Amino acid sequence: MAQASEIRSALTGFPGEVRQEVPLAPMTHVRIGGPAAFLLAPKTAQGVCQAVELARSLAVPLQVIGGGSNLLVGDAGVSGLTLSLANLNRVTRDGERITAEAGASLPALIRSTKDLGLAGLELLIGIPAQVGGAVAMNAGTRDTDTFTHLHSLKVVDEHGVLQELERDAMRPRYRDGGLGASIVVEATFALTPDDPRAIFDRLETSLKRRNATQPVSERSVGCVFRNPDGVAAAQLIEEAGCKMLSRGAVRVSGKHANYFINEGGGTAQDFLGLMREVQARVVERFRVELVPEVEIWGV
Repeated sequence: MAQASEIRSALTGFPGEVRQEVPLAPMTHVRIGGPAAFLLAPKTAQGVCQAVELARSLAVPLQVIGGGSNLLVGDAGVSGLTLSLANLNRVTRDGERITAEAGASLPALIRSTKDLGLAGLELLIGIPAQVGGAVAMNAGTRDTDTFTHLHSLKVVDEHGVLQELERDAMRPRYRDGGLGASIVVEATFALTPDDPRAIFDRLETSLKRRNATQPVSERSVGCVFRNPDGVAAAQLIEEAGCKMLSRGAVRVSGKHANYFINEGGGTAQDFLGLMREVQARVVERFRVELVPEVEIWGV
């Protein structure tokens, strides 16, 4: 793998911001994790293409950080290149279609489409993600998911080539957009005209229900584990006696057992240790292996 000096030299002239040893914990919702060896923030989709090409030529890892809502970074941080899409945040309208770049805030997009009288995204309210990350993991709620109103995507593939994908060519799954190593740079949604007041009512109802059942104001990664077929992971965790279980400064939420809360000063080691203990207890009680939903870097 390339040395830091070689990477620095290769990044000369990169079309965007380049920083070294950047703390990633402040960029994640759970506020845990070490630094990125190199953080790149391109200003255009072509900059994303260039980042992918550089990672391939240097034979170093490339990871993409969005809103950091479903991410746990190891305490030692991550090597290689970390790509932030925060500068790609434009939103445009063409009739009933809304196109958002990957770094646009999903909550802000939802509220703007409500104001425009365009329905379809309001039931995603409460997901603290950027658009690219929401699409990549097919983020959703109990009522809908990101792909429900998706029309098309622009992505950069693993070879650094910009491609446009139509919805019919995509095969999303539960909490997985099915895009493999491709990086979302732009998403277009096909929405439906409606009274902004009616959209707001649905948005408010969904948000109140989410706030009542999930610890949305606390530092977490969202749901830690995927739901096994036919049962909620939270139910298995609670019935295995894990509610309020803790490891260091990380504990299982008392409101929703599939959320782990960083109470302040938690580490990735704490979080991963708690994950392993919960998995072991669920296996012992139910013979079910919980599969992580959270993305884990650098461990």
